[in-house]
Amino acid sequence: MRKLICLLSIVCTFMAQGQMGVGIIAEPSFNFTTIGKSPQNQSDSLKNLKKKSLALSFGVEFRKQIDRYQAISIIPGYQQTNMLLVKEDLQLFDVIHPQLREIRDLAQAAQKNAYLTYRQKYIGVQVLYSKRLKARVSDSKVSFEVGGGLGGYYLFNDDVKVRTEGFAIGEDYVHIISDSTGIDVREYLVNIVGLIDVNYQLTPKVVLLSGLKASIPLTSTSTSSPKITIFNPALRVGIRFTL
Repeated sequence: MRKLICLLSIVCTFMAQGQMGVGIIAEPSFNFTTIGKSPQNQSDSLKNLKKKSLALSFGVEFRKQIDRYQAISIIPGYQQTNMLLVKEDLQLFDVIHPQLREIRDLAQAAQKNAYLTYRQKYIGVQVLYSKRLKARVSDSKVSFEVGGGLGGYYLFNDDVKVRTEGFAIGEDYVHIISDSTGIDVREYLVNIVGLIDVNYQLTPKVVLLSGLKASIPLTSTSTSSPKITIFNPALRVGIRFTL
C-alpha cells in the first residue's frame, strides 16, 4: 500500500507540471468470455450457454501534454465486465439459479427463456501514454493518436441479474442475486491497454474524441474452476478541456 501511495504521489507531481487537460471518457464495451477446460462437464455446460454481452465503463481523464505530440493520461473511474448466459425452452420445475425457486408457471403458450448476466463492478485507474501521428488530413482540426498502458482495478461488487421471458418467478421478471452468484470473482484485475483515437479540435481549448480500445487481462476474472476470463474491447467517446 505504501508503494502504491508513493507511486501515485510521484505521478501526481509529474502531472501537475506543464500543460494540463481534464476530460470525461465513456467506454461502451463488447464482452467476450473464455472458459477453461476443467472440470469438463461444467466447462461444456457454460460454453453452450454463453453469449456476447455489452457493458459501460467511464472515468475522468487527467492529461499532461509532454510536448506537441506526446501525452500521459491518468483516468480514475468505473469499469464493468459482464458474462451473459442464456437458457432457452425451459420447462416446469426447471431451476434457473440455485438461489431461485424452480419454475412453477403452468402456462404453455409462450416459450420460457432466462437471461443470466454475471456483472463484475470495479473501481480503478488507467495510466496511458499517447502519441499523435504526423498524418496529413484535409481538415486541420482532426488528428490521430495511438497509445497504450496499464489499467488496475479493485472489485467492489459482483452480482447476477436474472431476467425471465415468458414467465415470472414470484411475480417478478427480474431478480438481482448478490450472494452465492456461482462465480468466485478475483478481487483485483490488471489489464494491458492499447488504443487509437480520433481527435477533433472543437475550439482552441475543447477537443472531442472517439476511438477504439483493446484490453488484455493479465489474470482470469474468476478464481473458481472452470476459470473464466472476460475480454472487453471498447469504443471510446469523450470530451477534453485544456486548462
